[in-house]
Amino acid sequence: MKKFDGLKAIADEKKFSEIIFDLIAEYETPELFAKFLSEEFTDEGLRTLESITRSDYPLSLERKQ
Repeated sequence: MKKFDGLKAIADEKKFSEIIFDLIAEYETPELFAKFLSEEFTDEGLRTLESITRSDYPLSLERKQ
């Protein structure tokens, strides 16, 4: 599953907006953000996303360099 598809699957508008807002702040250009969205999720990444959408904790989506 691509990251774009995983993010689109988040049904809760508040969680979705928090995640997208954090991601946009992390990626410096539309091209870098689009590249991120086109990447495939790892199994661990999907579990992390699922965990984030179920939690009430602040999100931390720092990109690994």
